[in-house]
Amino acid sequence: MDTAHLLLAFGIVLAAIAVAVGVAQRLRLGAPVAMLGVGMVLGPHSPWPLLTGHVDELQAVGEIGVMLLVFTAGLNTQPKRLWTMRPLVFGLGPLQYALTVVALLGVIAVFVGPKAFHWGSALVVSLGLAMSSSAIPLPLIEARGEEGSPHGRAVIALDLFQSLATIPVLAIIPIVAAGTAQGIQFDFAKSAEVAAAVVGVYLLGRYLLPRALALTAREGGPIGFVVVVLAGVFLAAAAMEFAGVSMALGAFMIGVLLSTSPYADQVKAAAAPAREVLLAVFFIAIGMAIGLHELAAMRSQLALYLPLMLIIKFAVLGILALAFRLGRRAAFLAGLLMMPFDEIGYLILASAHSYDLLPADHYALGLAMISFSFIVSPPLINFGYRLADRMRRASKGPDTKSVDAANHVVVAGYGYVGQAICTMLERAKIPYTAFEVDPEHLTRASRSGRDVHYGDLGDPILLNAINIGRARLAIVLTTRHDLAKRMIDAMRQFYPSVPVVTAVQFLAERDALRRFGAKDVAALVPEGVLAFGRAVLGRLGLPADRVESIANEVSSNDYAALRSAPEAETTAPSAPNEADAAQSASTAAPKSVWHRLRGAPSSVRKSASKQR
Repeated sequence: MDTAHLLLAFGIVLAAIAVAVGVAQRLRLGAPVAMLGVGMVLGPHSPWPLLTGHVDELQAVGEIGVMLLVFTAGLNTQPKRLWTMRPLVFGLGPLQYALTVVALLGVIAVFVGPKAFHWGSALVVSLGLAMSSSAIPLPLIEARGEEGSPHGRAVIALDLFQSLATIPVLAIIPIVAAGTAQGIQFDFAKSAEVAAAVVGVYLLGRYLLPRALALTAREGGPIGFVVVVLAGVFLAAAAMEFAGVSMALGAFMIGVLLSTSPYADQVKAAAAPAREVLLAVFFIAIGMAIGLHELAAMRSQLALYLPLMLIIKFAVLGILALAFRLGRRAAFLAGLLMMPFDEIGYLILASAHSYDLLPADHYALGLAMISFSFIVSPPLINFGYRLADRMRRASKGPDTKSVDAANHVVVAGYGYVGQAICTMLERAKIPYTAFEVDPEHLTRASRSGRDVHYGDLGDPILLNAINIGRARLAIVLTTRHDLAKRMIDAMRQFYPSVPVVTAVQFLAERDALRRFGAKDVAALVPEGVLAFGRAVLGRLGLPADRVESIANEVSSNDYAALRSAPEAETTAPSAPNEADAAQSASTAAPKSVWHRLRGAPSSVRKSASKQR
């Protein structure tokens, strides 16, 4: 295929994706369904094939997207989160998964028959199909604000456990394949090779990669950050692949090791574009691998196996949820939300097929079942929610109590002002998440015990990754005027419903941001000057009402009295740093003001001490 025909093919594929995604979203079916449809319509098995070759290579490239999806699952598997939900994660999670695997094994044994039953193939298929999708239920729970509801907590807990279960499931496939081929044998050399790869990935994710990210945050900029993240994930995946274990295992380990890092959110945002593009390639390649004539030949099997296995998954989780006293409505919704098969199932079945555990027809049937579960599950879930709402209205009262997921504040900037605001939010018992781009501020926050994340909130991808659309308030407190402007612009364009407030040093900066479109902007220097002026006039013996009257006169008409005097801010292109502000304040401040600097950063205190 020459360049012109290649460009034409890519243009047609992209146009087909755009149309298919729009139709799927209108029908509430999800993007994976659209990608699968594009692959089936334009693939080699279609009556109108556009791409007839290199499907296997395309699928291999797309599997990198699944690997990045597993990496993101590892980033979400935070030890603190696991501990707070341990009864559900380590109680309900393993019970539900184990019982579902056993039930699916029983179904396969009954329908296949004792003569054709192959324990290795049946076990791998059951392990893959027992996992549940995260791409369908989690966005739905977040959109409805049900993260704190009983069924929402159950779904999140099961997703966390299954993320952990991905490790042994992917690792057991080559062992099962070796066992079925020549009996279970313990290979010390191979075990040592795998152990060395695990140790190497641990050292990479625990020590080398965080240091590289910290250095890149200082010197490399956003593009360098993306390159370092992807390089770390690919190196870990390659190490596991060379050791004979799935590459997804290495990606998952790196994700878990970085989940407690202050860079976790920015890492997730860095991997998101490549993940989404490669996942689209993967789903298109899967659709191309499914022939329409094969689907027609499998229609009776699909009509039998797919509903039966979905019912099994729904029933097992529903019964266990009732046993864990989650309530009837929560059990019903949790069972529905966890019915769809997992995207990781594609990777598990593909790995089993590559190890000759699955013949081609069984592999095609498994791919078709996972794909069709994405199609039938969203309408069933929507219908189930309507039934559950009727159940709740018919009962005396709701059996769930959802926590308001939008009741949190996002703070951008952890300088001296940001630190003060975070302290006040903590005293008010208002939940918040703070972000900072300066590694020195991150280090100071870590020493004080605060969980401040690295992140540039001017990046729309990061804003989406941290789900800022559900924030109660965004507070921009960075001392960099250009960065504050970019953050406010991104929030105003992509999340206009989120209220944004910001504070700058001088009136000129405040006026510039107001002209830019920001509404709630405070200038700290004139307000600080007024507070200091009140203290000076009070020290001179003026009555309190006279002091307040003078302060009101100075601040009236948008600080007109201050604007009439020559201002350093009118000539300075940007705000001075905190140390300069402390120096200028210390020349006129009495000793009592110096004592107020004790809570400031060490750099501020040292600068003020020199001037003093």
